[in-house]
Amino acid sequence: MPQFLQHFPKPFLEDVVQGRCLPFVGAGLSLNARTPHGTTMPDWDKLGREASDSLPSYQYTTALESISAYCHEFSRAKLVEFLTNSLCINSAQPGTTHEAFCRLPFERVVTTNFDFLLEQTYATLNSYCLPLIAEEQLAVSFGQAGVRLLKLHGDLHHPNRLVATEDDYDAFLHRYPLLATHLSSLLIENTALFIGYSLDDPDFRQVWQIVKERLGQLRRPAYALQVNATSHVVARYERRGVKVINLLAPQSVTYAQALETAFRELYEYWTSEVWARSTSTEAEPQAELSLPFEARGRMCFFSVPTRYAAFYKSFVYPIAEKFGFAPVMAVDVIAPGDNIMAKTSALLEKSAIVVVDASTANTVFELGMLLSQRKTDQAVVVIAEKDAPLAFDVSKYPIIFRAPLLAEPDNSLLSELSVQFQKLSQEKASAFDEEPRRLVAKHEYRAAVIAAYTVLEHELYSSLDGRVPVADLSTKFSLRQRLLEADRLELLSTDQQNAIRAFAALRNRLVHSRDEVSPDKASVAVAQIQDIVTHIRKWCLTHS
Repeated sequence: MPQFLQHFPKPFLEDVVQGRCLPFVGAGLSLNARTPHGTTMPDWDKLGREASDSLPSYQYTTALESISAYCHEFSRAKLVEFLTNSLCINSAQPGTTHEAFCRLPFERVVTTNFDFLLEQTYATLNSYCLPLIAEEQLAVSFGQAGVRLLKLHGDLHHPNRLVATEDDYDAFLHRYPLLATHLSSLLIENTALFIGYSLDDPDFRQVWQIVKERLGQLRRPAYALQVNATSHVVARYERRGVKVINLLAPQSVTYAQALETAFRELYEYWTSEVWARSTSTEAEPQAELSLPFEARGRMCFFSVPTRYAAFYKSFVYPIAEKFGFAPVMAVDVIAPGDNIMAKTSALLEKSAIVVVDASTANTVFELGMLLSQRKTDQAVVVIAEKDAPLAFDVSKYPIIFRAPLLAEPDNSLLSELSVQFQKLSQEKASAFDEEPRRLVAKHEYRAAVIAAYTVLEHELYSSLDGRVPVADLSTKFSLRQRLLEADRLELLSTDQQNAIRAFAALRNRLVHSRDEVSPDKASVAVAQIQDIVTHIRKWCLTHS
């Protein structure tokens, strides 16, 4: 059972699912980084105190004033060196909390941190991340899927762009008006989520001041993620128009552990909701989408270049369907919101098989998303052009090298894919057979009937393979045509054919609605369908 998901308000969760949440990451998240023994990442206040220790006869007041005084006393260059050393830029590594956050399929993230922990984490997860630092970058469409990381206050690789002192903060809107306008435009449609900020953090205060100045009373809701915040802190946030998502954690749970768990639960909720609310124009993928997220489905996700989509649909889809899988591409699925990454993440997470033609930046990015999920029970087939270097180590997966694809079928490629799909179908057969009964035991009665009929449908199709002229048999063969052929072959009795028609009608009603089915009716249907499947298999053995 989720530990912290209950603390997230429903309107906020709806914004997340609809792709209308914009996270702001502050220094508090960097505290969770791994640093060499004997060192720790400083928060904003500790950073200021470290700076003040170098100033003779200096009376510490605030971190911002202390850092500004350090810069005035020793120069901008020395300030950059001080920050580089104090923030362990050359040695700090992302922790598991960073990893849990970066798995969330946000397409845009804003940070005021000077470090590179987010970029390092995305790289570790094989996810493309584009840091946006200069205003000139905002006008360029980079044309590649990935995360756009808006580094609002620059970073330590761009000293002139750094916003660290009082003068920097005071001049920000004048020096970088396009950044402020860009941020305002993002917040017109998106709900802000502040992570790792305190009320006294000048980064938070400046960002929120931009929001209030530009959007006023028409601004969308904003939330701050806190762990065990006191009622006093919650009240201070809310006086400023920011609602607190307060994660109430036991004393044995650290700040980092609480955030990591919350991010993981949010990821699971997000992907499962996107899956549940998505629809497909094709019947078989729609049947898979109607199953609960935890069901063992037959979805086969194709991550292929757009220019090759027609080839795969014409020549490879029939192979997948022949062996009982439901092929789909992201473009054929309508998901809530306009977050392509969230939809792709849900499809990658849920599919039994993923086929990746890793020949473009976008499909390579999706391959990286897949590898970052680190699932062990998922089948993956990688296709690459001959002699083309692969961006990731995929040696544990089958790799098929192909010639450049033309309008005609590549028989070598299709033959190898057929072998792979047949092998995977055999490996997963027992799990697919068992799934309807498992779902009944889990009280997922609607899903159990859908899964059972899918087994029957595939078995009926397979039984006709080789017994019907090739020109007449395809996966688009209607149920009526299949039953006519089965009758001609004396495969099914009249009662069995009528039962199959009734089960098909029930399955279609369950797939295209939210109707439920009673436990007794589901149990009977699953048992009767299994009896017909057993009969078909015995018939095939005796007529082989």
